[in-house]
Amino acid sequence: MLLKRTKPYLIILILIALAVNPAFATGEGNRNLILIGVMGLSPIIILSFPRFDRINPWLVAFMLSIIIIPLMNQPQSMRWSTVLYSIMFCLTFIVYQELLHLSYFTPKRYLKVLKYLILAYFVVLVIQQLCVLTGLPVFNLSNYNPTEPWKLNSLAAEPSHSARIVGILMYCYITTKELVIRRKYNLKIDINKDKWVWFAFIWTMVTMGSSLAFLFLTIILLKFIRFRNLFPIFVLVGFIFLLVNFFGITAIDRTYQTAMATLTLDTSFIIEADHSASIRIVPFIILAKMASLNSWDGWFGHGVDYVSTFLSDVVPGVPEGFSGGGVLSIWIEYGFISFALFVVFSLSNCYGKRNYLSIIFWFLLVGLSSLNNSMMWLTLVLFLTKSFFENKYNNIIVRNE
Repeated sequence: MLLKRTKPYLIILILIALAVNPAFATGEGNRNLILIGVMGLSPIIILSFPRFDRINPWLVAFMLSIIIIPLMNQPQSMRWSTVLYSIMFCLTFIVYQELLHLSYFTPKRYLKVLKYLILAYFVVLVIQQLCVLTGLPVFNLSNYNPTEPWKLNSLAAEPSHSARIVGILMYCYITTKELVIRRKYNLKIDINKDKWVWFAFIWTMVTMGSSLAFLFLTIILLKFIRFRNLFPIFVLVGFIFLLVNFFGITAIDRTYQTAMATLTLDTSFIIEADHSASIRIVPFIILAKMASLNSWDGWFGHGVDYVSTFLSDVVPGVPEGFSGGGVLSIWIEYGFISFALFVVFSLSNCYGKRNYLSIIFWFLLVGLSSLNNSMMWLTLVLFLTKSFFENKYNNIIVRNE
């Protein structure tokens, strides 16, 4: 049995496995083979727990629903490999939650993990950029397009993944730092102490070549919009524009064009603005039009992997068997009941009082991600850790506005 107050090595291992997807361990469909190996340990670890006082009932109900509902409604569609893969993510979340309570894992140690992950993305990206500059074989290369030589993946499977991962890591770094210093993060005071983290974050987001990075960069800066932070924000924005102009980066233009096109909800405009970004947005719009409570399949789903049977026919430029649509794919495949259970579980895990940014992150990283996507579960465990520390240290934290 696991004894109380064990060392947090397993917690750190799960965080790293979710946050990093090295090229040598990337399998078919960008699956992280290291993560699969770590998730495979979850059932063994669960058996070692002396009891289960903290298992999320919404998550347990969701796991049961994605097994029972397809077997009853669409038994011919049941693909155990897909369902069991989803359950592995759920079990890993359960293990992580229990380990938080059983391990010596403090906000300061968590802060170090986040810091080193951000720096690791930065270092690998710089190495890749030097390889491109010198014509050497690019280190840790994955999903590379030679026509866009500076669009680099760093430690994720592709640049857009790096943008989302580094964005949420930085947000959690800032909010965890507030727990450690027992006040709101003040750019004037704290940015000097965290200058290397901020430099690594901004360099990575601006120069990786992903338009999505500028969206997450903007969201992070929104957290600091207060009068006393106006000057350092202007300095940061000025530094960003200097980098953009110096390197001739066009990704920021694609971000703006995609945002404007998305507001129209016209899928052809979105695809034209940025095909890469449209692969995440357009399927969501298509499935939103399909979702319904007026039919049996609307309540209990069309069957496992149903979305992959037609999405490539309506979204141009994606391979056959492509799936997407974020959490709405759960509704289409498993029905509204499973969808509602997962939304309640994930939103309750991410939402914080007076924290509107958590809803934005939920929509971008959970709502627009597929169920079997490591970024979705990385977001959920990061917000779980944030809530755990906030609740545990609530009595000693002074929040100065």
